This record gives sequence, C-alpha cells and structure tokens, in this order.
Amino acid sequence: MKTIRAILLVLCAIMIIAVADAQQVDKKSDNNGTKTEKVLIQKKININKQTEVTKRHKLEVLEISDNETRENTISENEQIETNKFPDTVENIEASDAINNKPVFLKGYEFGYDDSGQNKTPQTRAAPANDDICSAINLPINGSCIDNETNAQSTSDYFGGCIPNGSPSVFYEFTPTGSNNMLTITMNDFAELGRQISFMLFEGPCTAPTVISAYCTNTPYTASGTLEQSFYNLTAGTAYYLMIATQPGVGNELSAYDICAQESTTPPLITGPQQDCYGAVPVCDITYSQTYSYTGVGSSDEINTGATCIYGGESNSVWYVFTPQTSGSFFFEIETLMDYDWALYNLTDIGGCDYISSSDPVLCNYSGTNGNTGTNTTVNNTLPREEDALGSPIMDGMDVTAGNAYALLVNNYSADANGYTITFDGTASIADNPIGTPSTGSYPSMSSVAASCTSNSIEVAMSELIECLSISQGGFTLTNTTTSTDFSSAMTAFYGENCSSSELTTTLIIDHDGTLTTGTYELEVVNPNTIADKCGNLLQVGETVTFNYLANLSLTANPSSICSGESITLDADGADGTPSVATYTLNPGGSTNTTNGQFTGLSPAITTTYTVLATYGGCTRTATETVNVEGNIIVSVDPTGKTVCDFTTPIALTASTSINGTDCPSCLYSWSTTETTESINVNAAGTYTVSSVTPNGCASFNTAESVITLAGGGSGGNSCDVLYVSPSGGGAGFTKDSPAKLADAVEEARCTNTSIKMMVGVYDLSDFQIVPSYITIEGGYSSDFLTKSSDMSGGSNSTTIRRSTGADDGFSDECSAFRVEDGAEEFRIQNLRIEMPGSTNVAGHAASSGLKNYGIKLGATCENYHIIRCYIDAGVGAAP
Repeated sequence: MKTIRAILLVLCAIMIIAVADAQQVDKKSDNNGTKTEKVLIQKKININKQTEVTKRHKLEVLEISDNETRENTISENEQIETNKFPDTVENIEASDAINNKPVFLKGYEFGYDDSGQNKTPQTRAAPANDDICSAINLPINGSCIDNETNAQSTSDYFGGCIPNGSPSVFYEFTPTGSNNMLTITMNDFAELGRQISFMLFEGPCTAPTVISAYCTNTPYTASGTLEQSFYNLTAGTAYYLMIATQPGVGNELSAYDICAQESTTPPLITGPQQDCYGAVPVCDITYSQTYSYTGVGSSDEINTGATCIYGGESNSVWYVFTPQTSGSFFFEIETLMDYDWALYNLTDIGGCDYISSSDPVLCNYSGTNGNTGTNTTVNNTLPREEDALGSPIMDGMDVTAGNAYALLVNNYSADANGYTITFDGTASIADNPIGTPSTGSYPSMSSVAASCTSNSIEVAMSELIECLSISQGGFTLTNTTTSTDFSSAMTAFYGENCSSSELTTTLIIDHDGTLTTGTYELEVVNPNTIADKCGNLLQVGETVTFNYLANLSLTANPSSICSGESITLDADGADGTPSVATYTLNPGGSTNTTNGQFTGLSPAITTTYTVLATYGGCTRTATETVNVEGNIIVSVDPTGKTVCDFTTPIALTASTSINGTDCPSCLYSWSTTETTESINVNAAGTYTVSSVTPNGCASFNTAESVITLAGGGSGGNSCDVLYVSPSGGGAGFTKDSPAKLADAVEEARCTNTSIKMMVGVYDLSDFQIVPSYITIEGGYSSDFLTKSSDMSGGSNSTTIRRSTGADDGFSDECSAFRVEDGAEEFRIQNLRIEMPGSTNVAGHAASSGLKNYGIKLGATCENYHIIRCYIDAGVGAAP
C-alpha cells in the first residue's frame, strides 16, 4: 500500500502545476510564549480536463505551533479536526468548464500523502474495495449494493478537503450513451451522526486525476438518505468514487446501502436574471428554481476577492425586491449542494451600478453543502459575513419599506438540479396582492404634478413598473374646474429613464399644450396595461388630482402710443371668477384676481411689462413691450450757413429721432410749406421745420436753419493777405499794421484771403469762428519776412491759449476754433493750440461739465485742410 501511495503522490504532483503566488508568514506569541506561524500560500493549478471541476475550495488560514508534533496514533474517541490536515493551506485556482473563467477551490491542496498517519491495528480484514485499484463496480442503472462498509479500511490521502486519516473505500463506474450525470444515493445506515465525504477521480487507477471533492455533508440519521450528484461526466470514461468518513476509530460506517443512477445533466440556462439590472423580481414568497444558471450574465458584478464570495460570481442569478412594509427579513435556500449568496441594499449604495464597489449587508460563502440562508434571529449589526469555514445559516435582519434590495445566489457547485428559495419575516417582501396569503399590493399612482417647463405630466408610482408595460391610453384627463374633458390632449405615454432601464418609478404623459388653468383629475380606465415587475396591473378607477397653470400671455391695446396717452394690458392664462391665481404686473406691482385686465396705464417711455402668476406649484410669466413715441426731436442740417452768394442753392435736410432712435418714415412740414425731407433754398433767411411720426405723434420741437449772405469781399475771387499779431490794433493790410485775429477773420470772409499770424501767445476768451474760403497760418516772424514751423510753444510758436468758460451759445463746450456749418475751402496751418487743463492754461471748474475742442468742425464741412497743428486738448470737467 505504501508503494502505491508513493506512486500516487508522484502522479498527483505531475498532474498539478502549482505556482506559488504569495507567501506570507506572520509570527506571533501565544499565551505560553510559543511562536506560531500563519502560512498563506497561493497556487494556481491548471486542470486540463473538459469536465468541470464542480467543487471549489475556499481559503483557510491555519495556525501550527512551532513545537507541535504529529501523533502516530489516534484514540478511539478523538475526532480529528479538519484544520489539522495538512500543515499548509492553499487557495487553488482551476479552469471552470461552464463559466470559462477562473474559479476557486475550497480547502487543501491535492496530492499530499502523509504516510505517518496510522490507525489502530485492525481486528478483521479490510473491505475488498479498500484500494482504488480494487474498486467495486457500481451499477449505474438505479440498482443498489447493500451492506457496504468502510470499517477496517485504510486511509488514502489524495489531498483536498478530505482529512488525512479518513478511512476510505472505492467504487468504479463508466457512464454510457449520452449520459453525463451520476446521482449517488446512500441510506440504511447502521450508525448515527457520521459525516461522509466524496472524492471523484478519472482513471486509470494507477494514476488517478481528482475531478471533485465534497467534504462537508451534514451528519445524517439512521433513517436518513444522503444524495450526491456529479455533473459533466464523459460517457465511456472510467471514474472512481472514494467514500470516506471522518478520521478516527469509531467514525467508520459498519453498514450502508449505495445506489447510483446515470442520467443526462439538466440543461443549464442563461438570461438577463444573471445581472442586477435584470434581476428576478420577488413576487411570491417561494421560488422553485428548476433549472440552474451557468455563467455570470453580461457582467461579473462581484469583483474577485472584494467580498466574502472570494471567487466572484459563478453560475449566478439575482433577485430584487422592495419591501412594502418595514420589518424582519429571513430567507432559506433548500438544496443538497453548496450555494453562496450576498444581499445588497441598492438604495444605500446608489443602485446596481455600484455593486462592484460596495459591500453587501449580508454575505455567506460557507463551504457546507445543504440549506443556506438566514435564521429567524434579527441581528442588525451590518455588514456581516461568513467565510468558507462558517455556517451556511446566519442571522436575519430588518429591512426598510421603499428601499430596494438585491440578492445574489451563487451556484458554487455548478449544481444542475436547482433549488427552492423561500422568503419570510414580518416585512412585506413578496409582491402578490392576490396570493394566499396576500403578500404585496397593486401598483398605484402616489402623486402627480404638471411640469412647469414642458408640456408633460409626471406621475410618481408607488413602486417600480415595467417600461414595456406602458402603452398609449388607459387614462382620462378632466379639468374639474371647468368640467372640460382634455383626454384627447394627451399625446404620448412613456417611463422616465426607460431608455437605459427596464423599470421606472415615474410615468410621463405628454400633452399638446392646450390644457387650461385649473384642477385636473387623472383616472385609470380600460384598457390599461401598466404593470409592476410582478405583473400586477394598475387598477381601473384609481384617480389622482393636480393643479395646472397654463402658459400666460399679455396683450397691449394699443401697443404703440404717443407720450401722455394711455393703454390697457390684458393677461390671459389664469382667468376665472374668482381667478385661480393672482396676476401681478410689473413695473408697478398692480394685481388682478379676476379677468387679468390692467387699464389706464400711461407709460412715459417705451416700457416692457411682465405679468406673473403662481398656481399648482408653477410660476409662469409673460411680457409685452409698449412703444411710447416720446422725446420726438426734429433737427435740420445745416443749422446755419453763411454763403458768399446763391449761385448754387443751399440744401436743407431734416431728420427726426424718437427716444434717440432715427425715424426714417416721419413726415415733415417746412416753413416754405414743403413736406419733403430735404429742400433747397436760394435766399438768406430763417427756415423752420416740424415733424410727425407715422403714428401721428408730433415732434416736441421745431428746428431752424439760418442762412446768411456774407458781407464784404468779392466772394472767392481775391488773393488778399491780412497780417495778425497777438496785440493787434491795426487794419491788417500791411506788415507794420497787424490786426487782431477776430477782426482779420471777419474782414476775410468770402475773399480767399490768407491770414498770416505772427509768433507769440494769443489769449482767447471765446471761440474764433472759421468761415469758408480762408487760410489761417501761423509761424511768421515779427517783421513777417520769415516763417517757422516751431511748435514748442510760447513765443517760439503761434500759440493759441483758450481760457476757461463755455462757448457763446454752447453751454457745455469750450473751443479755440469753431468752423461754421457747411464751411468749405478753408485751411488752418502751423498753430499750437492749448486748451484749459493743459500745462499753461488753468483748468475748468469742477462739475462745470465743459468739453474741450481745439478745432470744432461744423456739420457738413468739406474740402478743408488742417496742417501742422499741435493741439493740447487739456482736461475737460465732469458734470
């Protein structure tokens, strides 16, 4: 036997390719000062088999004393603890044929052989099938072998979760035809309370390969039956089944019956229920899951190693429920196999999207086969979990009405026989309003409100409803304030966020915008298809009410007035007797609670009015602009002109502005009786014009233009020269008799005269007018024989200094030179002009509001020249 064990050890070592991923040693002292080691070894094993490894063993951490030695004998009454065999613990990753993803084996490494484990000397012969190569052929047609035993058998250790020292016997079978599943049944036991383990191998017996191991079968009673199924077998392949009991004398089975039945593995299914978003809604308190799911759905939502379900999702299905009442929550999964589960509070974590980054409130990864779930003890210490060595049953908890919960059920064993899950507790979990007993309710409309920004009505549902159940119609809509049926105004029905989810809590009804203000009743009528996730229909006859404020409008009559006239504003959209809402008009703050009319309004300027109403939780506004034709000002260009003759008629053009805006269509009336915008005159005189707007509003003023004929001179034919000095006093006709600047300018009108100015400082207390056909040129020496372009100032230049004070006739302007309107053919050259506020001239008084102009051009000046002039504009004064 030892020789065979040695061979098996070598072959198993070849079979298993282990890569040590990590080793962590944590040494610490116990109460006796003895150091202990925690050894964590992770290995990866690739099992190159098409059959699925249906049992995966979870991670354990063992503490082994430095001074511990292993006993060579085991007393009859001693129960060997599974965590003493072997000395190391591994997390083994294998290929999962169903999921095509890594899975994790619960327990110990395979292939370990401890020859030092001996048993008490036998008093009788071992069973015939004590060795794997002496395995008994097991009928697989349902017939049984009676009175089998493993008493007096030796222990065979192949690793895994079956403890070293477990007495074992072997059976051989080969599936036939298309059968790929075998169900083992054991009964008629002679002893009570034994724990039985199974290990399945693929031949040959001299070099067997471990396929799966089941080690935590619940202790049975004498009259009980133990059943174990193996899946994804290959027809025509020889398999060996090892049956073992716990180590130690007195743990053997002196008698049992064993039966086997081959069959085809029930079909494994996939579906949207394998993801949280497509979870099975809990509609009833009990579900019998006939078929088993394979894979993880469209996404593996449980990250490997992130929760107690260490290996992540495996052959999983999700359930979702929203308690209608708060209370305790319990559930139980009835199975013979190893199922794991995790419960999430979706409301607390933000929904299905956050499962991968959140902890479950309850989590169970127990490696014990059989029923799992919660007991009826409420323990609200959350979160809680059970690891691989923990109990499959843990305390229940309280749940809160309205919160959404999701339960993951993980088929760890790849069990193909399904399970039954039953929900219990004082909370109303299942949603079946017509069940016995009634465990739920029909969906209903919790509240309804009209949108304030769009033509839609939002109905809040009491629970999630199926997006696909929403169809056109199924409601009537009535304005109970006016007893008007608006059912035909509803144009579309859909659920909020239904483009990205199958369920919604908000029904949206679009309307065409014709709804009037008032109180509305929304009633459910036939045919109505809206159903919750359990198929419960919205009940016919249910009603909800809401207030609706229609869009407002504001109309002015008339919409354009002359200054001083009055208007009426009419607001519409919330009228009534009395009104269901109060209209408020601004500017002014006036209110109206009946017909929305505001009369006797007389705005002084163009005004935009806003009316506001609040009703049904909405505030709406409307605006209207009333055009007031005020400040109607007419003007004429030029306002004045001095001409040498009327050979060419003088054109006068009128224009009008309303509140500062040009009026291109205004009508005019001239003192000449003409009504056109422009007229031509050929005589000196004062010409006036007034205007009227297209709405009949008269201008506030009359504009005038003064046309004068210049005196003296011959009118543009002379080449005269006049001389000017700062002190003046002469006639200006000769160099030795220079005149003052103002006198020379007046003398030179219309004569094409050139005025030559001596250098020096000229002080002006008012502006100097500049007419047409004149040249004013500075820079001449005192004898007028030489000329300079020096602009440095003072006596070096012809310097004009304008004192403070307003121009005569122009209250807000201060100018050195003002050119007449319409002046032409004039030249200003070689002058330095210094205005108030410059270096050499005192500034204006504060708040005088005066603006400085070195040279102020008149309107429509043309054909002029301003050359080599230096203008220091100084500083104007604020008003």
